[in-house]
Amino acid sequence: MNVTVFNGSPRGRKSNSHLIVEPLLEGAREGGAKTQEVFLVEKDIKQCLGCFHCWGVTPGQCVLTDDMAELMDLYLDSEFVGLATPVYNMYMTGLLKNFTDRFLPLATPHIRRNEDGSFYHEGRTRRFPRQFFIANSGFPGEHNFLVLQAFYEVVKKANPGLVVFELYRNCGEALSVTEEEHPELASRIAAFRAALGTAGREMVVTGQVSQETVQGLHMELISDEEYMAAANRQWDEQLGESDA
Repeated sequence: MNVTVFNGSPRGRKSNSHLIVEPLLEGAREGGAKTQEVFLVEKDIKQCLGCFHCWGVTPGQCVLTDDMAELMDLYLDSEFVGLATPVYNMYMTGLLKNFTDRFLPLATPHIRRNEDGSFYHEGRTRRFPRQFFIANSGFPGEHNFLVLQAFYEVVKKANPGLVVFELYRNCGEALSVTEEEHPELASRIAAFRAALGTAGREMVVTGQVSQETVQGLHMELISDEEYMAAANRQWDEQLGESDA
């Protein structure tokens, strides 16, 4: 079984997204899966041209020559695929959006109607991997995830059973705090990482993630007030400003 995560953070291997993905994939490996994390910032992925050659001229094949064909094969060869992104301007990063735009060759031009009156394009492939979604925000609170949550509600409605779980992690910059800096916070981060490992194992072994584990993934790491004060203080120090 293959579990692949496509990390859409411009920070790549130094990202908070990677700090979340790493223990989850470790848990998936413990469950018996082969895992891979792909850092999109390291790949050559051109923007979709909107030419629709992949529908009419070369059905199923994009006219652009870059890393996308290899990544699409990796996507289709995986039983579970994760998309990971920090929140940029209330949505996913341009890197991840560009990546998902390039999956147009996997659809046909034929338009069909759902029972609820919405419309969709037929899939060209018989099987799509099941998905999980990871978003993290440098803000406290939950409001920064509203657009992404609304997007995934549409995805789940159109594709029942496709999405295994979603993780919306606020206070993302706290994930790199060490025990020396903040022992209590570091302990909660360790518990969060343990929950990530459990999610990875459950997904591989049972095909789903328990509600209890999902709740653990959304545990509070730090209060909104404490996080906001620490973030503002850090910027003041970097900018050379005084708290006075």
